[in-house]
Amino acid sequence: MPENKDNNVEANSADSETQGEKLIETPLSEPAVDPKAAASAEKAATVDAKAVASAEKAAKPAKAEKAAKPSKAEKFEKAAKAAKVEKSEKPTKAEKAQKAATPRGRATRKAARRWPAIVAGVATAAVAVAVVGAGSLFPGVDATAVTTPSPHVLPVGESMANCQGPTQLLAGSAAGADPEFSPSSSGTKTSVNAVVLSSAAGDIPGSQIQGLDGKFSPLAVLAKPSATSASAQASASAPVLSGEPKARAEVLIGKTVAGPSVLRLDPLGPESSQGSGSVIVEATDGDLAGLAAATCQQPSNEVWLTGASTMVGRTAILALANSSLSPATVSLELFGSDGPVQSAGSKGLVVAPGTVRSVVLSGLAPDSDALSVHVKSVGGPVSAVIQQSVLRGLTPGGIDYLAPVQAPASSLAIAGVQVRSVAESAKITAQNDYADADTALMVTVPGIKDAVLEVKAFGKDGQVALPNGGVLSAAAGKVSTLSLAGLPEGSYSLAITADTAVTAAVRLSSFTKPGAAVDFAYAPSSPRLGETHLMTLQNDVDTSLVFAAFEGSATINLVPVSASGVLGQGKDVEVRAGTSVAVNAKKLLGSESVAVIASVSGAPAFGSQVLVKDGGAGIAVLPLAQSSAGTQAINISTRY
Repeated sequence: MPENKDNNVEANSADSETQGEKLIETPLSEPAVDPKAAASAEKAATVDAKAVASAEKAAKPAKAEKAAKPSKAEKFEKAAKAAKVEKSEKPTKAEKAQKAATPRGRATRKAARRWPAIVAGVATAAVAVAVVGAGSLFPGVDATAVTTPSPHVLPVGESMANCQGPTQLLAGSAAGADPEFSPSSSGTKTSVNAVVLSSAAGDIPGSQIQGLDGKFSPLAVLAKPSATSASAQASASAPVLSGEPKARAEVLIGKTVAGPSVLRLDPLGPESSQGSGSVIVEATDGDLAGLAAATCQQPSNEVWLTGASTMVGRTAILALANSSLSPATVSLELFGSDGPVQSAGSKGLVVAPGTVRSVVLSGLAPDSDALSVHVKSVGGPVSAVIQQSVLRGLTPGGIDYLAPVQAPASSLAIAGVQVRSVAESAKITAQNDYADADTALMVTVPGIKDAVLEVKAFGKDGQVALPNGGVLSAAAGKVSTLSLAGLPEGSYSLAITADTAVTAAVRLSSFTKPGAAVDFAYAPSSPRLGETHLMTLQNDVDTSLVFAAFEGSATINLVPVSASGVLGQGKDVEVRAGTSVAVNAKKLLGSESVAVIASVSGAPAFGSQVLVKDGGAGIAVLPLAQSSAGTQAINISTRY
């Protein structure tokens, strides 16, 4: 073979030899070679003898039982000879098939990973031929074939909602992570209410209320699990809320409890059950006199709470409830009016399964007039509520449960802001230690950037002007307050926009006259209303439903539910764009109504439930609980 003096070939050969590159086996097919390919192969066969020797040296020895494999030069010579064969000498199809069936029918070659460019080109051509051959061996295979989607129903677990227990009066010092509580006042009544909706076929899911006492002690059964509900068909649809005969509900009103609890609902076949609950605490005497209420919460691994106070005479107790079967480890992030609050006792709080852990916030952030808490849990999900109470000297200043607010966002809405007359409010707040008895918006900026907010107030007749045009600057990492005392008496809803993510809630007060007991409530920011919301109505508390629409008109359909679970005729509440509407639930739906099913159509709408105690100062605001969604279908395309 003539010697090739090309320097590039020698360099590549030397590089391959010195690095000892690993050789691989590549199956080759034997297609007929045209004259041009033969000429190219013959030219390639003139490789430098040094390169051939280097390749033979680097090649791994074949197994003893197999014949020695040809070197590169021999392969190229063989390819050149094959190209000279006349077309008449091409093997027949039968000969090709017989040759392919023998072990020698598939030639292999050893090749270094790094070759001169001309050799790599020949290898690429061989691979291309192999790919085409594979396509002919497996007809009908498409690399982009899409399987036909078929419906699959995933199993649905039980639904849970944690319900707050009775109000608790601290005994002794408020310091420490494990507080002690005095017995409740004899004039305190704590009631749990619940409503569970059936499927369209009238099947009520198994549902009960259990105590969060570490044992999940049964407290009440709304409906026992039935064979019908357990084997509900996958095609079952969400109930049609029009009072049709098959759809019904199970209701529990005024169940007296002595501690926190959980509402558990079994699934209806492939659907999550729809239900909600609430806790109402009424106290006519004692240091905790007033009206407090909380919606039963679905557990979560992250909760935001806004509006607590730990000043003198103010007590804030955080209740962490774990209704799962796994321990929860909770960490707290605190923000005050002066900035973030660092506390060693805010990390690693363990909440055992089926229990509630109480944390006195004054032990973590003392003397804070505005406090927000970011609750995060690892392991079991938890619910979180702050019991806030005020005692001004010997005069009770009210009590409430601070419900979770919407997670930080640049657009928020708060419905159900009740404002007393400017003159009456001025008389109350003018008293000593009553400065926090006004109506105020509390905003938390958890990020590192200051926020500029625009707040708009909407009443029944449209937008109402706010002091300073509703523009508020809020510092990063702090809780800021905007007074709403200039609003005329009435019911309002707020629309808040900011240039960075914030959380918000409104503190409002209720009173009869100066010197008498005062109560307060917190209206939290909440997301827009969804498809179905369930509410309970207690007989001894006056209930108003407040709805707002900011961007366009919305229609709220309200279906009453009787004590026997019968769904009545629905009634519509029209909410014009840029207004807030309040309706008395009992007057609109009938005095026999004990629960309401609300659904929304039209523009985005927001709502809340405002409770007022007749003949007293008691007030509370409940966000509308989001009912569990039914079956959802998605298409999954599988490609290979």
